[in-house]
Amino acid sequence: MNYTIDDIAKALGLSKTTVSRAISGKGRISEQTRQRVADFIKEINYTPSAAARSLATSKTFNIGLIFPQDSTLDEMPYFQDVMVGVCEAALDHDYDVLNILADNNDIHALDRAITNRKVDGVVVSRCIKGSRVIEYLKQKKLPYVVLGNPLEEGILYVDNDNKNAARRMMEGLIDQHMSKFALIGGNENLFVTQSRLEGYIEGITKRGLEVNENMIFLNAHRGERLNSIVSIILENEVDCIVCMDDVLCNNTLLFLQTNGVAVPKDVKLVSYYDSKLLSNHKPSITSLYFDSKYLGAQGVDVLMSEIDGKVAQSRLLTDFNIQMRESTR
Repeated sequence: MNYTIDDIAKALGLSKTTVSRAISGKGRISEQTRQRVADFIKEINYTPSAAARSLATSKTFNIGLIFPQDSTLDEMPYFQDVMVGVCEAALDHDYDVLNILADNNDIHALDRAITNRKVDGVVVSRCIKGSRVIEYLKQKKLPYVVLGNPLEEGILYVDNDNKNAARRMMEGLIDQHMSKFALIGGNENLFVTQSRLEGYIEGITKRGLEVNENMIFLNAHRGERLNSIVSIILENEVDCIVCMDDVLCNNTLLFLQTNGVAVPKDVKLVSYYDSKLLSNHKPSITSLYFDSKYLGAQGVDVLMSEIDGKVAQSRLLTDFNIQMRESTR
């Protein structure tokens, strides 16, 4: 027999409210009654349904995972890894995950989920300057955590140590006798772009070289701009092109190959993010590896501490790998 709280209440001659309080551990009931309910549910091997647990604890046992509505197909490997990490960690906490599309253009789905009390908290998968999503969440006072450092006091986040990883990469390249670099970056409003830029500059200057600011190109994700940028870089005869992510690196490599530029013979190539998008390239691409699945899981752990009323702290994940491969040899 699949027992409900109503069945348990009838069997013990108690009210449903008393049984719910005994199961949740909340509310004023005698220890004798609490123990009586505990003994009975153990005897019948009772596991409360999600609906019953929700009634007993005033929780939905759902968390939201916010994806940007304007994300591109090329970004999917990252978001997919984050989603797997979030879902696996949520399962460990006996929670389910509701995927929500929201960004600066449209937060309607997020508003509906929170207004209808569908989630106990949310993980924001992308960190961007002037985020409508974050501003909305601050107003609603719902527990949330951001994947990426928003550089704002009072906002919980989990982030990879992008700055130090980028710095370490540059130091390693310079130690391999490279000295003339160009940097291609994406959306300058993303905090990860700023962190990687800082690391790039710091790595070069710490090795006693000067940064050529004319060879730093941001917002290269926009349309055909990347092709003209790479052409300018080649005219300046740099040793190495550093791309801030796998998408930019993949498109740069395709342009180089189409125009007969050999990697690494004519120019070396590096990515600040390693993903499946680069895994089958010849030559193999020197890159930084971050565990995006682990990033998502850590976001859930921080969020659950906040939901449960525990002391929640932001986390900076310092584990990364520098993958030195054929493109810089």
